[in-house]
Parts: sequence; C-alpha cells; structure tokens
Amino acid sequence: MKKVLLICESGISSNFLAKSARPFIELYDAKIELIPTNINNADTYLGDPIDLVLVAPQASYHKKELELFDRATQIKTIPDEIYGWANGEKLVKFIMAQLSPIGAA
Repeated sequence: MKKVLLICESGISSNFLAKSARPFIELYDAKIELIPTNINNADTYLGDPIDLVLVAPQASYHKKELELFDRATQIKTIPDEIYGWANGEKLVKFIMAQLSPIGAA
C-alpha cells in the first residue's frame, strides 16, 4: 500500500479531492492510501513513511518548505485540471503514473 499525502491550505479541498478519488481507487484496484491534510499539519505525517506528497496549486509555494522536512519523498503539485474539477479519476491515474517506475523517473 502506497501512502499519498494530499496537502491544501485549510484541509477542506484535500478532503473533498480524496473523497472523489476513493471510488476510483477501488475501481482501478490501486494500492493507494490517501491522507488529506492542511499545510499546518503536514509535518505530523512527513515523519511517517510517505511515498508521494501532492500539494494543491494554491499551496504550491510551500513546496520548498516541505522538502526541508523530507528530501527523499517526491513532492508534486496537483495539476490544475485535476484539482480545479476535483477529478478523482484523473487524480488516481496521476498518482499511479507518479508511483510507477517510469513515472518516478
């Protein structure tokens, strides 16, 4: 099971996006656990093994700050076309591409 941390400013949109992605995690039988949180609580999760950190576009200015907590974990900004429409299916496909050996390169 791969752990993916979803970060936004207040935690509302990351929770909504995670909720919209859950049916597609099941549909694609993706071994993904989504952990939605806000930027202020992100450091509590970064101490745990996290496979991917996804940051909402409006919070992407925090990426450097997040990299200071964990230099080994891949940190990506959620593409606007996924985030803006809360497209759970595209989010799951994006995550699977990032976690695949080819996507991680």
